[in-house]
Amino acid sequence: MKIMDPFEDGRGEWVGDSPGTLRKRFYCFEAERPKDFRCNVTLYAPGEGSVFHNHPDSEELGFVIRGAGILQDMDQNITAEIRTGDLFLVARGEFHRIMNNGDIPLSILLVCRAGARMPEG
Repeated sequence: MKIMDPFEDGRGEWVGDSPGTLRKRFYCFEAERPKDFRCNVTLYAPGEGSVFHNHPDSEELGFVIRGAGILQDMDQNITAEIRTGDLFLVARGEFHRIMNNGDIPLSILLVCRAGARMPEG
């Protein structure tokens, strides 16, 4: 059994290559190399979000730790509004984007199948 503080024990990395896509990802349990899943806690400042992406080989499970935001489809339609305490599921292969449209940082725990690609841009 392992307990960790993602912000103290996780490997933090800034990702995103342009304004509106900058976020900090804290990788969780890398040393343990889980065989079934990979997870991270991602922080989005107000006005920031992920790039549009999909996970062709995994669903994505998200839990909103703090803040509020939206999920968008490739046409930039809002498919869901999310806030503290919400749990959401993105279907395998579904193109989407997470965006912080609130006034405080948005913190989300994201979980995918081990080996699933994560968006970098």
